[in-house]
Amino acid sequence: MLSYFALGAGIGFVAGVSPGPVLTLVVAETLRGGWLRGAAVAAGPLLSDGPIIALAFLVLAQLPPDFVRGISLLGGAFLLYLAATTFVNARRARLKRAERLTARGGLLKGLLARALSPNPYLFWFLVGAPLLLQAAQETWLAPLGFLLGYYSTIVGSNVALALALHRYVDLFSERLYRGLLLLGSAILGVYGLGLLGRAAASDH
Repeated sequence: MLSYFALGAGIGFVAGVSPGPVLTLVVAETLRGGWLRGAAVAAGPLLSDGPIIALAFLVLAQLPPDFVRGISLLGGAFLLYLAATTFVNARRARLKRAERLTARGGLLKGLLARALSPNPYLFWFLVGAPLLLQAAQETWLAPLGFLLGYYSTIVGSNVALALALHRYVDLFSERLYRGLLLLGSAILGVYGLGLLGRAAASDH
């Protein structure tokens, strides 16, 4: 369980700090109305991802193991793609303080931003659900560990960002943010290679 918790936590951290609609809204809502509004946006994935996870899990559970292994290979390639794009974007990433008046609705806004983005669907069908299926073959606690790790960091990192922006808005360094993205790129690269290796090893 601990290994899957660590795996989920690492992937969730990268997802939390990477540029995207939810992160943009966390920044905008925090600057507009305080850290509680930003934290409400950050909690959006807790409500939006449930149906996506259930659908991906149910669909993949009906497929033969060889097909799921193929999807795992695609998932590893997808993580490497995300690692590369995160690395490239880190060099010019900016916190969009100018958008402080564009976000409204707190939790609902975060839910819609997450649900209407293609990334969670790609992630759960290519990466998350195959990992959950593999974890379930070991013990029922392993998928729970992955989900706890993933959501504790994807939500926790954005809540921490909201708190930091609220208290240190004039001191928050974009250099630090870019450093976090570079770290996230490295983590994604390691996990992508690991997923590819695990899927390839299962063929033997």
